[in-house]
Amino acid sequence: MAAIAAPALLARASGARGQTESYPSRPITIIAPLAAGSAADSLMRELAQQLSGVVGQPAVVMNRVGAGGNIGTTAIARSAPDGYTIGQVSQGNMVINMALYRDTGYDPIRDFAPIAVVAAMSNVMVVARHSPYRSVREVVDAIRAKPPGTVTYSSSGVGTSMHVAGAMFARATGTELTHVPYTGAPAAMTAIISGNVDTGFFNIPAAKGLIAAGDLRPLAVTTARRSASLPDLPTLEEAGLPDYDVSTWLGFVAPAGTPPAIIGRIHGALDQILSRPALREKLTVQGFDLPSVPLGGPAEFSRLIQDDLAKWPAILREAGAKPE
Repeated sequence: MAAIAAPALLARASGARGQTESYPSRPITIIAPLAAGSAADSLMRELAQQLSGVVGQPAVVMNRVGAGGNIGTTAIARSAPDGYTIGQVSQGNMVINMALYRDTGYDPIRDFAPIAVVAAMSNVMVVARHSPYRSVREVVDAIRAKPPGTVTYSSSGVGTSMHVAGAMFARATGTELTHVPYTGAPAAMTAIISGNVDTGFFNIPAAKGLIAAGDLRPLAVTTARRSASLPDLPTLEEAGLPDYDVSTWLGFVAPAGTPPAIIGRIHGALDQILSRPALREKLTVQGFDLPSVPLGGPAEFSRLIQDDLAKWPAILREAGAKPE
């Protein structure tokens, strides 16, 4: 029996090697769990275009939105582990949602093969240009002068860094704000501009154009250090909120079980792309913080996810975030 089975096993192994060596031989789909027009989506589309040129096959972004990114992330997890469907992930869908949803539909460790972290983003606290608030202190004073929950903040959905930043702001100031989620950052920022919502904490790449146009007034950035993209803005810590530091990372994953050789092929292509000075300058001007190259590997990315899972859910529960 062993003598009969061995050739079959060898044939299957040879076939798997052949598939890996010829990868990719057809288009690659990149599932983006956030809305088109968001900062993360714009980054993924830029990298997809660059990836197409490196691997010689189209890399097509497919938006699968809903449930704070859970629908698209579940679709990534359930895709065939052959390298032809990969996905965009962030702290939001891989870490924060573990505290905000009773059932996400996926396990961030078991169901994915990490590829690489490709960028990070700071958030910026904004109000409308017609808002009476011109500083963080004025916003805090207004919140405290009104009934709890009267002041509102918008986000692109439950579990996003915008949601987390608002929850952390309430925790740091000892106040209560009402979260108003929208399906995407553009709609959430429009709600502030129109006066339907008081404030928000948006990814700098998404908000920068509206800030430059004067539609949004920036008050502070959410990271421990000032942003190179908005260097004149204070941090929230400088504005009086000790130890406030919220940002988000963005990366690529594949479904669990994807062959390591294919993971390595995609990782190498991303490393090549993010080594290009012109692209790095373009993305930095837009407000993205880029990792140094060569990029960290899958094992490093996996440790980052595990470390954040040990940190953020407990902080969110302490801040009063409740599962949906």
